[in-house]
Amino acid sequence: MTATRDTAVQGASRADRTGILAMWIANGISTLGGQMSNVAIPWFILETTGSAARTGLVATAITLGGVLAAVFSGPVIDRLGFKRSSVVTDAIAAVVVAAIPLLHAAGVLQFWQILVLGFLIAAMQAPGDTARYSIMPGLARRAAMTVERANAVDRAVNRGAMLVGPIAGGVLIAVIGPADVLYVQAVAFAVSALLVAALVRPGSHEEGAAAPVRAGRHYWGELSVGLRFVAHNSLLLSIVLVVSVANALDGALITVVLPVYARDVWGSPTSLGALTSAIGAGSLLGAALFGAIGHRLPRRLTVLLGGAGGALLLYGGLALTPPLGLMVVLVLLGGVVAGPIVPLLFTVVQTVTPTELYGRVFGALQSLSSAATPFVIAIVGFVVEGAGLVPTIVGLGVLYLAVTLGMLLNPALRRLDDDRTSPPPEQSGAGPAPDRTGAVR
Repeated sequence: MTATRDTAVQGASRADRTGILAMWIANGISTLGGQMSNVAIPWFILETTGSAARTGLVATAITLGGVLAAVFSGPVIDRLGFKRSSVVTDAIAAVVVAAIPLLHAAGVLQFWQILVLGFLIAAMQAPGDTARYSIMPGLARRAAMTVERANAVDRAVNRGAMLVGPIAGGVLIAVIGPADVLYVQAVAFAVSALLVAALVRPGSHEEGAAAPVRAGRHYWGELSVGLRFVAHNSLLLSIVLVVSVANALDGALITVVLPVYARDVWGSPTSLGALTSAIGAGSLLGAALFGAIGHRLPRRLTVLLGGAGGALLLYGGLALTPPLGLMVVLVLLGGVVAGPIVPLLFTVVQTVTPTELYGRVFGALQSLSSAATPFVIAIVGFVVEGAGLVPTIVGLGVLYLAVTLGMLLNPALRRLDDDRTSPPPEQSGAGPAPDRTGAVR
């Protein structure tokens, strides 16, 4: 059965669909906990230390934890299996998150411990996310569902959690305080682990079971397999380059440009919340749209139009400094237009990657596509101060458009529509099948 099959195979049992439903719910709960952490931990630091500098150091530790874990966890994920990796990382994250308020209540919490615990939280979230990305195609086929639709629902749930998580975290902080919110987040991670452990029953590595370990293959050798696969596959390498630039520009927009914009243009912190929520809501609607019709859309054209249209609506709208209500509408539309890009690219990566390499390849892609973001955020902060807000927005928008339209000149990205079938079965030999080696065509 191919990933582009339009209708579900009749006769899929309830057990077949239980696994993918449980994974969607668990992914949403885990993401919700992570997003609440992103609000509660910085607020906890500010409340307990009063230091913005220390808050920044904690954010740096969290970022490094995610990037480094994404680089080095791939072989471990493949050895443990996608299901076990998801369960273990969520369980450890629950313990680590709960340790912060417990140590604080005992009066022994020190700043260096917060740095270490923040690093560990992110170090668990990154491989957990990778494991859940990797398990989706196998569970989709078991549920007689197209991979495009499964990814779209998964990303819609993820986007919904990203939309609700910060808002819920902020409300709970006001009601019960940041320390108690961390307990709520720990419970969220624990529930996610229990759902996957109880309801996802993999029958093969593709569906989440551990991959067979090859004799003589050591950790560093397995780690290099994922990096080499990406480096030697012109399509994946091109996707990494495009996504890394997009992630860096979007990261700078959300963390630097929008807060300054909300303060200088509208003079209201609520405007920042409105714009952030509009981005999340638009992305959620776009992912849902892709789930309904994505398997019929031309992939390359969808990415081109989504990237260019989203950039024009978002960056172009901000450059014109319109009233808040109009800007919220433009941001919402931009999110809808660009929303299909992420689930579409997930589907492409899953299609061209052998199942036994999912953990290593997804880990490599996740780390490579995020590596530049912290540096670009720092640079954009200085650019805003030196060049001004609107010129910076125009510059970011031009860069975004240039990268998106540059896809027209990249022959590797023409392969987005070449193969819409499922990835090959697991290989028992030294590597993937010859037609999946990623050699440049």
